[in-house]
Amino acid sequence: MKNVILYYYNLNNITLTPYYDKVLVKSGKDIFLFERVDNLDEVKLQYSLTKDKNEYYDFIINRENSIFTQYRNNYYVLLRTKNSKNVLDKILNPIEVEVKDDTASWPELWMKKCDFIEYQMNHIVNKYKIIDESIDYYIGLIEVAICYLNYNEKNKNSKKYLVHKRIDEKNFFNPLNVKVDIKQRDLAGYLKYLFLKEDYTEEKVEAIIYKANLDYDDAIRLFSRMLFPSHYLDVYDKVISDEIKERELKKIVLRSDEYELYLKMIFKILNKKNELPFIHFL
Repeated sequence: MKNVILYYYNLNNITLTPYYDKVLVKSGKDIFLFERVDNLDEVKLQYSLTKDKNEYYDFIINRENSIFTQYRNNYYVLLRTKNSKNVLDKILNPIEVEVKDDTASWPELWMKKCDFIEYQMNHIVNKYKIIDESIDYYIGLIEVAICYLNYNEKNKNSKKYLVHKRIDEKNFFNPLNVKVDIKQRDLAGYLKYLFLKEDYTEEKVEAIIYKANLDYDDAIRLFSRMLFPSHYLDVYDKVISDEIKERELKKIVLRSDEYELYLKMIFKILNKKNELPFIHFL
């Protein structure tokens, strides 16, 4: 791999270090990520969305004038990292984009996820004890999230923004993490991120939501997204694909009661400005 990087990029005296599922490349004072990519069309879009945004990592063009470099039948990109800050400001003030977005709506995507999980469970029943004991609860949360989003009747159409697949402050400005979606995606992702880090208080969450200045439709979208258990499903998917052990999922399940209290707290905060439909199990 080192020879490939030296050949395709104009770098000197590089050192390579494994970094999660990526490779950290150091050259002088610069730090790069050499990262494998699968969906080339998606990466081309991510490049076009972020190439003129100074805070995002830079795609490095290789000697063939391409952002893609092939190595052992896989494609990689080289990204120059930056010490960008102001994550919360970007979450609260995302950049509106005008691109063709054929992504299905949240309810469509969530229902497909439910159907796929039910299909999977027919093939893995009794294989994963924690999943067997918890999956019905989280499928129920998905169904509640879908129903709750139906209260968003005042304005079905929403502008699209430069947002993120998942919120992680360490990976926030990696362009491979960006996508086009509704702006409330990032705010919900950030609130889940704070929960998972156990870095939240009611005062902190209320201050963030207050700054977001949400109207009724925004609040419905945000709370629907909070109901959707992406924090469980991300780990579930990795367990099913044998990337991690099932015990990692237990950490999420053991905090399910705490997450319900977190939802209740957020609902109370949102309800101070917008009278939202009540959810009885909270």
